[in-house]
Formats: sequence, C-alpha cells, structure tokens
Amino acid sequence: MQNKILALLFLLFSISNAKSQNLPVPQNIGTQHPRVFGKDMSLNQLKELVAKEDWASTIITKTQNNVAPYIEHYKTDKTWLVSRLQMYWKTKATQVYINGGKYDHADGEAPVPTVKFIGGRGTPSSYKTPKLEDIKPYMDDPRGLYLQNSTNNVWEWGPIAATSGITNAINRQILTIARDAAFLYWYTGKEEYANLAYDVLDTYLKGVYYLNEPIDLSHGHHQTLVSYIQFEVIQDHILNEITQCYDFLHDFIRDKNPESLTIYDATLQKWADLQIKNGVSFNNWNLLEAAHISHIALILENNSAYKNGKGAQYYLDQIMNQTSTRQWSMNKLMDYGYDKKTGIWNESPGYSMNVLSDFISFAEFYDRNFDIDLLKEMPILKQAVKSSVQYLYPNKYMVSFGDGHYNKLRTEPIRYMIENAQKYGKLEDEDYFTKMYKTIYTDGVTEGKFIGKNIQDLFGGKALLFKNSIQSGKLTDFTTPLFHVPHASWLVQRQGEGDSALMISQIGSLGNHMHSNGIAMELYGKGLPLAPEMGHGSSYFSIEYAEYYTQFPAHNTVIVNGKSKYPEMKSNHAFSLNAAYPKSGVTSGMVSGITFSDVSFLEPETYSNQRRVMGIIKDTIEEGYYIDIFRSTQKEGNNIKNEYFFHNLGQNLELTATNGTPLELKPTTKLAFGDGDLMAYDYMWDKKSFETAQDFKGKFNLALKDKTVNMNLWFQGQSEREVFSVLSPKSTALSHGLLPDEICKSPIPTLVVRQKGEAWNRPFVAIYEPALNNETNIQSVDYFGKNEFVGIHVTNKSGKEDFIFSNTTADIKLSEKQFSVTGTYGIVSEKAVDFTLFLGNGKNISNGKYSLDLGNEMASAVLKNENGVLYLGSDVALTLSVVAEGKIKNGIITDTAGTKHQGFYNKKDKTLRFELPALAYQMIKIDLK
Repeated sequence: MQNKILALLFLLFSISNAKSQNLPVPQNIGTQHPRVFGKDMSLNQLKELVAKEDWASTIITKTQNNVAPYIEHYKTDKTWLVSRLQMYWKTKATQVYINGGKYDHADGEAPVPTVKFIGGRGTPSSYKTPKLEDIKPYMDDPRGLYLQNSTNNVWEWGPIAATSGITNAINRQILTIARDAAFLYWYTGKEEYANLAYDVLDTYLKGVYYLNEPIDLSHGHHQTLVSYIQFEVIQDHILNEITQCYDFLHDFIRDKNPESLTIYDATLQKWADLQIKNGVSFNNWNLLEAAHISHIALILENNSAYKNGKGAQYYLDQIMNQTSTRQWSMNKLMDYGYDKKTGIWNESPGYSMNVLSDFISFAEFYDRNFDIDLLKEMPILKQAVKSSVQYLYPNKYMVSFGDGHYNKLRTEPIRYMIENAQKYGKLEDEDYFTKMYKTIYTDGVTEGKFIGKNIQDLFGGKALLFKNSIQSGKLTDFTTPLFHVPHASWLVQRQGEGDSALMISQIGSLGNHMHSNGIAMELYGKGLPLAPEMGHGSSYFSIEYAEYYTQFPAHNTVIVNGKSKYPEMKSNHAFSLNAAYPKSGVTSGMVSGITFSDVSFLEPETYSNQRRVMGIIKDTIEEGYYIDIFRSTQKEGNNIKNEYFFHNLGQNLELTATNGTPLELKPTTKLAFGDGDLMAYDYMWDKKSFETAQDFKGKFNLALKDKTVNMNLWFQGQSEREVFSVLSPKSTALSHGLLPDEICKSPIPTLVVRQKGEAWNRPFVAIYEPALNNETNIQSVDYFGKNEFVGIHVTNKSGKEDFIFSNTTADIKLSEKQFSVTGTYGIVSEKAVDFTLFLGNGKNISNGKYSLDLGNEMASAVLKNENGVLYLGSDVALTLSVVAEGKIKNGIITDTAGTKHQGFYNKKDKTLRFELPALAYQMIKIDLK
C-alpha cells in the first residue's frame, strides 16, 4: 500500500512538474479587431502619428496609390481583380493530386470555385509571372495557364506542372492588394475599399474551405509536407496577407456578412490543423509553421467562442506546449536543437541564425501582444544570441559550412535582446548586447528618428535607442580562441584580429543542412575565407547539389578509394574530439599565439579511420601559419588510394619543388567517375598531374584591384604520391558582397594529392600561410620523424624556429636534436634566448634545458621565455625540471599569487625539480642558488 501511495505521489509530482514547464499562453485574447500588429492598434493614435510624422504619411499615400488603380477598375467592373485569382473557376475541384514534387491533376466539385494548386516544388519555370492586367479573367483551362515564355517571349498555354509557383505568386499579389484595401477601409472608413477587399478575401477563403488535403500519387515524403495550395506548408506566407486583411476587415464583415465569419474561421482552423499535421519537426520548418499558426491564432477569438474549442489559446498552446509527429513544442524543439552549453543550433550557420531569429520573433510577438517575457522562459535563447558571434570570421562575415553562405550576422536577435533588456530593466544585458551590436555593426547605432517602411511599422514602430555611454569593443571580446560544439560537430580556432588574424573552422556532419564531407575545414587569411566552403549550388533540387556540392570532393578533406560518402542534408556523422588547446570557450589563462585540435572520424562508406590534427602558430601581427596533418587508412587494409583535397580562392595555383623549380604537370584524365570514383570527380576540369615523392611548395594567387592575396603552402612528400592541379566549380557560398562578382563566379583552383595505399604512416602534412603580394614570412619548411610520428621544422625569416611534433599515441618519446615530446602534439620554438615549450596533449616535453613532466596525465602545458621573463601554465599538476649548471643546487619558483615552490636537486640528471600544481598561464620567477 505504501508503495502505491509513493507511486501516486510521484505521478502527481511528475504531472505538476511537467505542467510547470509549459510556456505561458494568454487566457484572454480580447474582442477588439484589428490586433494582428499588437494589442494597442488605435486608429486615433495612428492618425496623430500620420499628422506628425512624414514617414507615416508617406506609407498612407503609397498604400492609397497602390490600391487606386484597382478601385477605379472596381467602379466599372467589380470582377476585374477577383477574376484574376488563380482558381478552379469552372471545375471547382476539391481534390488535388501530386506526383512527388510535381502537380498531376485535380478532381471533385465544390459549390464554389476553389483555389488552384501550384505546379512544382522548387522547380524552375520557363514562364514569366504575368502582370495582373495580362491575366485572362477566370482562367481555368485544361491546357494550363496562359503565360509568356521567358525564352522567346511568346504567349502560350503552359501545363500547370511546368509553371512552378506562379499560381501562388499571382494570388499573393492580389491578396496583398486586398490587405492594403482592408487597411485603408479601417483607416478612412470608405466602404469602396472594404468591398474590394471583401470580394477577394471571400472568394479565396471559401475556395480553401472546400479543398481537401492533396494526395501524393507516389505515396512518398511529399505527402507529409503539402499544404492546401502548394507543396510545402512552410511556404504558406500568403497567410500574412490573409490574416491581416481579415483582421482589418473583421468588423465590416461582422456588420455586413456575419455568416461569412463562421466559414472564414473554420477555414483558418483547418488550415492551422494542416500546418500542425504536416511539415518537419526538428528544424526551422517547425518554427516557420508555428509562425503561420500564430498569425491565425491572433485573429481567432477565444476558445469559448467555438464549439470545437479551437480558438486563439488552443492554437497558441499547440505551438508552444504540445507535441505531435511533425509539430513539436517550443521546449522540445529547443532541447533537441540547441547545444545545452554553447547555445549553438545543430544546422549550418545561416539556418541556425534563421532559427534563432524565428525564436526571437516569437519572443517579440509575445512581448508585443501579451506583455509576456519569453526570454525569461527560454534562457537558452540568451546564450544562443551570445554564441552567434562565434560564427564570425575576423572580417565579421559568418563561416559557411554545409548549405551555408558567407553572410553578415542577422541583426534582429541582438536588437531584440537590447529592447527586451530596456523594457524589463535588465541593465547588464543591455550593456552587454549594446556593446556587441556596436562592435559588429558600424551603422544603425545612432539615436535617430524611427522611419517606417510598411503598414506594420505604423503600429508600435520605434527607434532602438542605444546608450551613448556604451562604446564598441573588439570582436575578440565576444569570441574565444577555441570553440567546440559537439551538437553540431563544429570546432573553431582563432588568433589575432582583423585582416592579419588566422582562423580555422572545422566541421563534421551532424545536424541539418549538412554535407557529406568527412573532416572538412575552412581557412581564413588577409580578410577573406581563402580556403572556402562551396555552398549548395544553384538549389537543393539541382543535380549538381546532389552530385557535387554536397559531396567530399567539394570540400577540404580526404577521400578514401574515391568512394567516401554518406547521407547529406540530415546527417549524423560527427567527428570525435581527442584533444584541443585551449579549452573550448575559455577566454583567459592560456598562452597566446598557439591553438590546436586533434579529431577522429570513422568514414562509413569505406570503413576507414581518419584523424586530423590542425593548429595555428602566430607570434606577431603578420607572422603566422596553419598546420594540417591528416592521417587516413582503411581499417581492413583495403587501401587503394587516399586523396587530399584543398580548394583555395584565386585565379591560379603555382606548384614548385622546394628549390622553386616548377613541377612538370601534364594533362591527365584521372580523377574521374570512369575510374570508379564518385560522380563529383567529373565536375572538375583542366586536370594536370605530376608523380613525385619529394616535398613541394605551392602558391594560390588571388589578384584583386588593390592587392594580390596569396595562400603559400608547403607539403611533405611521400612515396607513391601524385600531385594534381585542377579547377573546381565556383563557390556559391560567396554571393553576399564579400568579393567582386567576377571572383564569386570564377572556378576554384584546387590542389589534390593522391597517396597510393594508406595515408596513416604516410600522412598528408601541410603548412599554409596567407600572405600579400607574393611575400612570405617563412624561410623554409623541413620534416623529420617517420611512420605515425610527424615532425615539422619551420624556419621563419625573423629567425624563429618551430619544431612541431605529432603522433597518434602518447606513450612514445619523440626526439629531434636536443628536443623531445612524449605525447600526441607538441611544439618547441626558439629565437635567440627566447623559447616556448608547448605540450598540446601529452606527458612530457623538453628543449634540453627545461622540461615539463605531467606524470601519467595526458594534458596541456606550456613554458615560455619571452625577453627574459618566464611564463608557465598547465591543466594538471606537473614537474618543471631545469638543468642545474655550475654550482647551482637550490631554487625557488614564485608564481603570480606570490606562492613559493621549493626546488629539489636531482643528482642523477643534475636538474632542479619543482613540483607545481595546475596553474592558469601566468608569469613566474625562478631564483637559482
């Protein structure tokens, strides 16, 4: 009995707790119309605004001018506008049939004309969208639509399936005119506006009322996406105009045709129900559908007004708190899509920002209409806005993995964070986000008058006033040297600021709008994403999207046996993070100028192990470079070949031996689908190759009007190597003003290095250095080590020498000259008396005089001597050993906090040893006696 009582109490607690997690829904929507643009839509206040503000008066005048021609038509022919709606005027079809993404036919008969379905999903059309005056009235012909062919300008009958979205484009244009007329009726009281708007709205909504859900004859995925009027529920943007038109016209309909309200509300309810039933739950579709539903909810009455109880509260609760197969609650969607720690959404950057903007839009919608602060209910959104800056390169353009573009960060989320903070007295948030905004955006931050552009701006539009006392900062105030998001399989390293900065973006394939790319990367240099991502081609439905842009050869990655591949778009192939420095999200307590990452990936198509070590070494503003070590092998030993792909902006690629002699590249037919490789190989052209086992150098040259931007490279040679220079299709990610159009439209020079057999003991090892005007700060690059042990010796023109050690296991001591590393990654640098010992992930590092020993721990540690001052940092407790020269037998280390650490003399190796705790990177002082 006691157990039953406990179980019951637990159940009651669970139910109560579940309910407490629900997001708030307003209990009373009110009875006033219009309210679609906020709860305070006052006609008197609007007229005062128009009398006072020129911009408001301009909107009224513009709207009147837009509607005037159709009012004139209406005076002589009341059917002129409405007859141009795309309807089943004659057939009055109720059932539409599609075949996948194409319109097939329609049948059934309704009491009234019904709305015509569009022709295709995302398909291009060879027909132009006509002007309203060129549309045949009451056009419903078995031949399709009478349109102008865009190739020859001839007017002809085009089959509906060949007209893409023209049907809906025409209808939305007409509904926009009706919305404007409805607004003008509300504003002026002139019934001529109301009559025009009513005829259109009445015809359209009754035409949807009698439609059934379309049927997909292929019984495929499209059945789960369709709306009543087109192939994707998310594309029902016409609901904006419909709900606004209805809202402004509501009282007119109530007074003149009250019976119509019942049909209209029923139509909007069934439309909202289909939005809930169809679509995609786990990405931005969910939010776009929710936006459509919220527009409907806001103009419906309270639940109590309907026998079925489906009023405003019902639909707001559906999108906020209820979960069905294809429409999740807001909390479930956030739990699924947002990384709990970083607040990064698991889609490619542009889609991630769209989702964030949509979430913020909901918060603003609630705030404007109900005075409910959703940011308080959804704390992950604040972190998401903060973390969105991590997408930015130092040039303030976003990275571009997956279906991404190099674009600016959207302003809306940050702006609303400031508005919300001002309204609800969140002073710290206001300061933080104002500084963020002023740092990222150089315009739009002055205290000017608000100037609206559309009807919505007439209601509650106001200038965002920024505190003058808050100044802009540096981008590095809001980003971190290393940032890892497991939930999206994305990792960033960055050093420096502005055009001289270096930044790596590494990406796996975890989430939506991702590509089949293995361990891919982008490199930044001289203000540009020099080693870019390629974007999504002309469209998601194009053949080049499927065959090239989403596939391994379009990315900076390694392909095994010419076959590496897995599902793109919604992908579940992340890399594993073995080690990195510094820790993700950390802003202090680390050495500057050094970052690294070590990630692993199981390539599923060929069942191959891949491991990529990447790092930055940057000591001065101009001096710095990237390290790339890529190991790859087929697990069962079936290594036919491994191919390293590197795409870089430029007009050409020069390849030479280390002494500067050009490689004798010859035209080749290799890298082809005909050899059994992926179809993507055939998208490359101008293929030239040269077989060599020697080290080589290269330079990508991007000639701009005022400068030439180079990417210098040094590549370690191995036996059974063939080096290719090819041209790859343009990057469609470069379409948002970052570069001149002629550059954006140009092919991408690409380096391909083919390794016959495995590439684990003979890995791909490269150094990349962005530079200007054919300069370089690197004097030479040499290599040491063998098999899995990779050693790189970089000599800089400044006299600084860097010795980079990399291995796959941590227990083997790696040695070169007097230097040694026991670990998977380490750097020993020397310049005159200055030195750096950096242990990225390991147990011990030494330059012959100083040693860091971490015992059996695998961690990071650094010791640096700069201008005679020592700095030390370690993630774990360690032993610092110093060779005791002469009569030195004693010593003390004093850390920044003033704590003293006694040294102990070791007779065996004649060193002083200091046992030290884990320390954030800091200055130390060693006194030897």
